[in-house]
Amino acid sequence: MSMGYISRAAFVAALAALATACGSDAKTGTDSTNSPNSPGSPGSPNSPPGSPNSPGSPGGCTAPVLVGSPFGASGTATVTGTGTLPDGIADGLEVQVLVDQPSISIGVLADDLLSENDRVCGKTFKYTIHSVAAGTYRLGFDVFDTNSDSTMPKYEGEGASDFTIADGQTLNLDTVFHLTSGS
Repeated sequence: MSMGYISRAAFVAALAALATACGSDAKTGTDSTNSPNSPGSPGSPNSPPGSPNSPGSPGGCTAPVLVGSPFGASGTATVTGTGTLPDGIADGLEVQVLVDQPSISIGVLADDLLSENDRVCGKTFKYTIHSVAAGTYRLGFDVFDTNSDSTMPKYEGEGASDFTIADGQTLNLDTVFHLTSGS
């Protein structure tokens, strides 16, 4: 279970509200009034990832590519691979990768919070987690409903087994996740 995590969607929404209050676009810092390319405008390059009108997804969505590091991490190892989510998780929800140890789960903070595609599209997604400290871990995931005011995950899960990584190592690890809780 992750602790003290706010979904990226909630963070971006708060940032966008602040930028709107100041009269600027949260991504570009430019005036967003009456702009045909403001976030969410159909066909705009700023349409939310996974929306039918987002770039590179004619009539569909694009599988997530998550790149980041565990919050507060300073290690030198990297874990990369493909994650496969359990059945029943709808497209369009926000997926977050976790690095789990027996007593704590740490969310992977995206390198670019404002432009990362983190919306579920099918069952698979790619991940690259850098700055991992040497140790033994298990990957986990949280999925958030971006249309909800709740900061609690709608689904939580983990990989089937632990992995051990050394300083400076790059580990290719494909993970099939199973649910540990969800509605």
